[in-house]
Amino acid sequence: MKGLWATLRSKQHTDGIPVLKDISFEIQKGESLAIVGRNGAGKSTLLKIISGVMKASSGEVNVNGSIGALLELGSGFDLEYSGIENLKMAATLAGISENLDRKIQRMADFADIGEFINEPVKTYSSGMIVRLGFAVITETKPDLLITDEILAVGDEAFQVKCLAWVEKYLAGGGTLLLVSHSIYHIQTICKNAMWLENGSIKMYGDSHKVAKAYQTAILGQLDASNKHQDLNTYHVSDASILVEGKGRGNQINMMETFEVVATVYTPDGLKPGLSIGIVGFDGHAIYGTYSSEVGCIPVFIDDLHVQFRIKFINNKLLPGDYKIKLHSMTPDQLQMVDTLELDLHIEGKTRELGVCRLETEWS
Repeated sequence: MKGLWATLRSKQHTDGIPVLKDISFEIQKGESLAIVGRNGAGKSTLLKIISGVMKASSGEVNVNGSIGALLELGSGFDLEYSGIENLKMAATLAGISENLDRKIQRMADFADIGEFINEPVKTYSSGMIVRLGFAVITETKPDLLITDEILAVGDEAFQVKCLAWVEKYLAGGGTLLLVSHSIYHIQTICKNAMWLENGSIKMYGDSHKVAKAYQTAILGQLDASNKHQDLNTYHVSDASILVEGKGRGNQINMMETFEVVATVYTPDGLKPGLSIGIVGFDGHAIYGTYSSEVGCIPVFIDDLHVQFRIKFINNKLLPGDYKIKLHSMTPDQLQMVDTLELDLHIEGKTRELGVCRLETEWS
């Protein structure tokens, strides 16, 4: 597979506004590329053009190899046929002839939807359709796999199984194009990332750098619109700083341990996630992480609220003013919902420069 080259100028809207403008990129065999951007940026349109579902008004797409696309729920399935019948059709269309029955059974086992495999697909939930669609991919093993946030619909256990398969697929030389809002998945799975904005490439490069820049932009928008948030969705309802041995307060000494306690409202009883970050007086990020990154599971304090406790042990921030930013996350850990800020003042005397103390050894 020599790679993929796209130079596209698509005009799919009836009002004549281009959906994509001068998009050009290349991905080599065995590489993985994440595509990020707000809704309407052109991500799904780009994937549809590459997969052949949609035709660009100009430009060209060159793909040397087979394509497997998971773009829309139910696409490629006959809703009147059962799951097992659809698996047989998919295998036949993919040209699978050797060990056909065994491979179809492996698809059914991967989907793991029980007796529903013999029921019409029109009776399936969205999660079951995702399972069936991904099961097909595991046996057809395309040279290029294209997926559009489709895994966000499946349950957590199935997502873990799919991600394990994707890692094995990439290790075996497979190529991946992934649209996702999950910063964790983007940075974990993909080598590079492309940030689309208003149909154009805003940034392209290392997935960690692109994801960080995109996340910073999104957080800025969340801060600006936070006061207009719907309080009937996941949101940080209360937060405070506890100083060890002193109680509540935001005046912390250098090397003093403190704890952030955050309460998050959940409208449906599911456990949301939490992102926490510390920024300097000028707004520059100093540190940030997610509850999912460290495996933290919140505790219910009543039917509609969960609580997170984050302890900063012997904090090494240098004297100055900071802000702690708390962002509620949806239970699938894919989207940030709102923002709550806490002021933090670090006291102390030192001639060190910067924002934090690093462990050093002089000789």
